[in-house]
Amino acid sequence: MIAQAHFISGFETGSKELIVKRLVVILSVLSAIVFCFTSQTLAEDWLRFLGEDGRATVSGAKAPLEWNEKTNIKWKTALPGPGSSSPIVVGNRVFLTCYTGYGVKPVTNIKEADKTAGDIKKLTRHLICFDRTQGDILWQKSIGNQAVKNEDPFKGYITYHGYATNTPITDGKYVYAFLGKAGLIAFDLDGNEKWRRRFEGEPNKMRWGSAASPIFFGNQLIVNAIDECGKILSIDKSDGKIRWEFDAATRMAYSTPSLIVAGGKTELIVAAPNRVYGVDPETGKQNWFAKTTLDNEVNASIIVEGDIAYIYGGYQGVGSLAVRAGGQGDVTKSHVLWTSKDTSYVSTPVLKDGYIYWIKENGIAFCVDAKSGEQKYRQRVPGFSTARGVKMFASMLVVDDQIIGVSRKNGTTIWKANSEKFELVRQNVIKDDESSFNGTPAIAGDQLFLRSNTYLYCISN
Repeated sequence: MIAQAHFISGFETGSKELIVKRLVVILSVLSAIVFCFTSQTLAEDWLRFLGEDGRATVSGAKAPLEWNEKTNIKWKTALPGPGSSSPIVVGNRVFLTCYTGYGVKPVTNIKEADKTAGDIKKLTRHLICFDRTQGDILWQKSIGNQAVKNEDPFKGYITYHGYATNTPITDGKYVYAFLGKAGLIAFDLDGNEKWRRRFEGEPNKMRWGSAASPIFFGNQLIVNAIDECGKILSIDKSDGKIRWEFDAATRMAYSTPSLIVAGGKTELIVAAPNRVYGVDPETGKQNWFAKTTLDNEVNASIIVEGDIAYIYGGYQGVGSLAVRAGGQGDVTKSHVLWTSKDTSYVSTPVLKDGYIYWIKENGIAFCVDAKSGEQKYRQRVPGFSTARGVKMFASMLVVDDQIIGVSRKNGTTIWKANSEKFELVRQNVIKDDESSFNGTPAIAGDQLFLRSNTYLYCISN
């Protein structure tokens, strides 16, 4: 009030020169405030798959959780081709991958889809940079398939998700795009290539394609390249050179690894059929392992809370488990806290206030107690088709007290994080987009970014 009175008196008694000086100061302050506000808004980024810490959790979100073809779509931009990767956001830029040239036609028979898929040598993967404000494409980098060996043919389960499933990651200076058998490529934010690394090896005999997304550990990129060459790899961010390799001695492991702290030390958790590993991320040496009954493929990313990792298996109800990190050697009897037959197949569940939530590929919503593995409820989601087929690829997000689950064809289900019962909040459907929605949304500031096989959407008030 004193400052305000002094300022007013300046107008009343001061010279014109003094008044102008004070106006200049005030306008400068206001400009700084506006700049800081804008910078803070744009600085609310989404830098990797499932958010910066991989927990897929957002608090105090300003983005609307209700949308359809007429409501809260700020912009939508047509994509060159389909993909199942998720968008990431840094500053005023959004990055996304897709593919063209091969395997883009509708599929009626997954066993023979390659007969009408076209020429596999014309398969091209794309990293696209969008303007966050208007949705304009700022630049697009295309990686052809001519030099790729052992590419997976377009038939079987790869027809559901295609050739652009790995989500890129950024450190704010560079964006790193893992493009399956086309390799890992580093670009600066203006699209200039820094380096590339291809992972050669014998292909997975199932030929279901790549899925895992890279994560950071210090100056390293940790990449699950088990489908490409049978290994977990540490790649130096600066030059693309391999620092270490970890052989998981198995295939059919498509999940994104997670970092966890146990006993004051950081460990890398790697999930594969039949075993879970604790690996030293500095050296790639195995610290411990736990045997599991997850004898089919492992798709979901590892969930971590404290020093406990939650692992969900793949097809046909092979189950889930909780294991405490740390220890040495075989910790199956000492560190496995619980096992369950409940599983999620492809989607990564989300942990909220001691409970784990997800929608399975058949349209059934689950909630289990993270401490015991006890199932709290199991309920069919309204509006989901009962026809056979995979209905969920996107992973779950938790926004304050609500869970978001994007289905391939049945819209987005939003329900309460309530462990007592399934409590539907709403279902958002974009009726004029009949393509599949396979990617997990990204939430940054007051915007939610959602991709389909046809468009990238910015959901905002």
